[in-house]
Amino acid sequence: MTEEYSFPPYMETMEEAIKVFGGEKQTTYKGKDITPLWDLKGEGFSSYKYLYKAPKLEKICIGFQNFRDMLMSYALMIFPDDEHALPIFSSYWAESKKGSYFIADFYPTADCIVDIPYMEKYLEPLEDAYAKGFEMFKGKDERNPNWFRALISPYCLTGSIAPSTKESQKKLMEITLDYFNIYVDLWKKDEPRDPEYMKRLNERKEAIRLNFREKDPGGLMMVRAVGEELAELSLYTLF
Repeated sequence: MTEEYSFPPYMETMEEAIKVFGGEKQTTYKGKDITPLWDLKGEGFSSYKYLYKAPKLEKICIGFQNFRDMLMSYALMIFPDDEHALPIFSSYWAESKKGSYFIADFYPTADCIVDIPYMEKYLEPLEDAYAKGFEMFKGKDERNPNWFRALISPYCLTGSIAPSTKESQKKLMEITLDYFNIYVDLWKKDEPRDPEYMKRLNERKEAIRLNFREKDPGGLMMVRAVGEELAELSLYTLF
């Protein structure tokens, strides 16, 4: 008997999970009104995106996009503030009956080969979770653009799984939560760092943000669905 397809419970699961940060929902971001993103609609398109501010974090952004009830994309991005050296938490999941495209990573704000202690503190805790997820993605990596490969960590799990099944969705949710829970543990323990040390980290964080805003391929789909102004606001809020 053919398995009945349904979309994964990403938003319900992750909206509950981020409550651990005690974040305050934001109506503006850097002077821009972001409430239009709370209920965004276009031709064959709907989405919502929320932004939260929490201790040690510049922002937590969570949202989804629905394209004609055939393709869903989910995203959770967490950016540290300028005083903390935490990596950027990244979870992205594009889902249809045909398959899933997935990213889970901690984008490092330091150059890890220059700053080995950073990698040991903030990335090595992913070792076991990465090993578990690696088997699922082995041989399924896609050829991502060079700018993206330049910013990911050695623990990035990304690739396409086809077709999508309840079992594959369950495993992808497990990977997402494994990475998320490790990030929460790091966040709880993290302390402000020396401002001089943070200069280079904040420079890299801004470069990551800028490259996503300028080059993220999802931006073109948003422009077609809701227009350039709202698409730009959506990317600005996410990254």
